[in-house]
Amino acid sequence: MSLVYLITGLPQLRRDQPSPLPRAEFVRRCRDLLEGPDLAELELMLRIEAVEETIRLDLETRLRGGDADDALTAIITQRSDGADVEQLPEWVLRPALQHELMRRHYFELTREAQTEFLRGWANFRVDIGEISTAALAKQQGLSRDAFLEQMLGSFDASAPLILRHWEEPDLGLGRRFSWLPTVMAALADDDLMAMSRTLDDVAWDKIESMQPLELFSVETLLATYLKLRILEREASWDAEAGAEVLARILTLPPEAGLTA
Repeated sequence: MSLVYLITGLPQLRRDQPSPLPRAEFVRRCRDLLEGPDLAELELMLRIEAVEETIRLDLETRLRGGDADDALTAIITQRSDGADVEQLPEWVLRPALQHELMRRHYFELTREAQTEFLRGWANFRVDIGEISTAALAKQQGLSRDAFLEQMLGSFDASAPLILRHWEEPDLGLGRRFSWLPTVMAALADDDLMAMSRTLDDVAWDKIESMQPLELFSVETLLATYLKLRILEREASWDAEAGAEVLARILTLPPEAGLTA
């Protein structure tokens, strides 16, 4: 009954319109009404908030000139994600390269998720992340070995195939993903906001393609959460402020380990 109540009360989300429901309010409703396996699956999805909070606090500390110890203190004591630190996996609270934390998160999803939707989303995020990293590395003239350094970890989806076909324009993935041409074209766009918008379009389409036929399921709530993330992030874009933060990041030394 809780699922039916929640889903019946959801507004329709449209790609070309602002979000009609704050994401925080959606999460509050879900936590109030869900229980058992459905709540556990939602909380697993929501762990992305804790991972991003660790990345944010680490970045802000490094931008202020702090070191790894300062970052760890901030990560534990200054969180604004509302997570119970005692309930989070240890790795979420440990300063690390941004791409390593994100890959670890999606790896954990593939192992712990109970729905095909959540496992499929995790694999999609890793695939598109590996392809984006490879394409941007090639655009900057970086070597295959430089790309490999970014892919170190226990979760490789497309990376092995990319490494074998490094010199090919489509990285050997031409027939593997229908969204590949769109993503490759977007990554070549000098307009960063247009690029991000296109990548979000691809993610939105992927979310819709993975939703099951059964409307009253936890997968519908997971899809709604992901769509709200996209709409809220785009509504918060500020090109001038973003350029200022990017300029500050680019002045950090390589050992800061903040590359995406």
